[in-house]
Amino acid sequence: MCVQIKGIYWRLTQHLIQKNKMKPYALRVIITTLLLLTVSCQSTKNLGKTNIPVLTEQAPKAPTNLSLPPSVSIGDTIEGEGIMSEWRFSNSPYWAKHNFLPALVAFEESCKRFSMENKNTFIHPRKKELGTYGDWISICLKLKKIEKSDEGAKSFFEREFKFIQNTQLKNKGILTGYYEPIIDVRKTKDNIYSEPILKLPTDKEYKNLTRSKIKQIDSDIIAFAKPIDVFFMQIQGSGKIKFENGKTKRAAYSGNNGKPYVSIGQILINEGELLATQASKQSIEKWMWKAGHEQTKRLINKNPRYVFFKEEEIANQKGPLGAMRVALTDMASLASDPNHNPYGLLVWLETKIPKTPGDYVGHKVGLLASIQDTGSAIKGPFRGDLYFGSGVEAGLRAGVMKHKAEWKFLVPKKTNFLAEPKGDR
Repeated sequence: MCVQIKGIYWRLTQHLIQKNKMKPYALRVIITTLLLLTVSCQSTKNLGKTNIPVLTEQAPKAPTNLSLPPSVSIGDTIEGEGIMSEWRFSNSPYWAKHNFLPALVAFEESCKRFSMENKNTFIHPRKKELGTYGDWISICLKLKKIEKSDEGAKSFFEREFKFIQNTQLKNKGILTGYYEPIIDVRKTKDNIYSEPILKLPTDKEYKNLTRSKIKQIDSDIIAFAKPIDVFFMQIQGSGKIKFENGKTKRAAYSGNNGKPYVSIGQILINEGELLATQASKQSIEKWMWKAGHEQTKRLINKNPRYVFFKEEEIANQKGPLGAMRVALTDMASLASDPNHNPYGLLVWLETKIPKTPGDYVGHKVGLLASIQDTGSAIKGPFRGDLYFGSGVEAGLRAGVMKHKAEWKFLVPKKTNFLAEPKGDR
């Protein structure tokens, strides 16, 4: 379009000059206009390359190697990503109302991993304003003297940390929820409990098969469950499995087949089976029960990604391990994109949270969480997935969680931070 407009201006100018109808003043105006058009076109030439985050349903959790953080692409950055300014705790209307004890528990878990890292290494190679592991470890060492209460935790975070926020980004993104399901299982297969919960195959050829073929192979089986329960446990990444004798163990994430994750909720929307506003876990489950076994199986196989598990004992009723390899804490552990946000980083989120199961609207809150997990569909600096806990109620709340959230980061006060000091001291 810009080329066409400039061409018209050029031909008109040439015609008027040839006819001797062009006055000097008019010629200057047209030349100026052509220059402005040229600059305008150049400035918009690269808009098509803008990365717009694609919203997804829920992300299967994908713990990676044990290093912190996992490999970060140096080229994967956002223009102006490192420009930060400080922000006061008192600026948030929700800070004083929040219960900080779960966040303290989650932070203690992060400290277990921080202690294994080189103190002189920055927790993110491109974001030195977030501090070194040594900066964070020095705060971890003070945890022994902290009173384990809401007020004690609040005072601790205010005393040791400061808010920072990027000044060139909107600092907002979509926040969804995930949970750890508890499913009934059997040691032997029957008509109801017919779907195997598979261990990771040792044969690489078997491991890389698509979902529809992978269930036909001979692999070690942990237990059998209802097909719908196994599928949703794979989406969440782990689950508690309850045997007929009442014993409960954890089916922990062990690996996947390397295939892309495809949202079956989006498939149902595209096929006109669900409205976009209905594509929650609960509505998908209702569709499956109504459609029957064969149609459900065909739908599930359209997601080629397959998750394998390993059987574990449940220690001290703690949550499952996230990608950071620490136990997740209800409503205080967050899955994020480690290319942008390192594991262990503290995030203050202002968003809406479902108050009760099935509450699509939610109520406005602020909450403090530690980034301790990731997922294959969690991409971008402000895309998050909040861990709601385990069990039916947690699942009913997490399943309808999809709201915008504003992000602010908490970093140690002693970090070498170049912005003008404006935070609480």
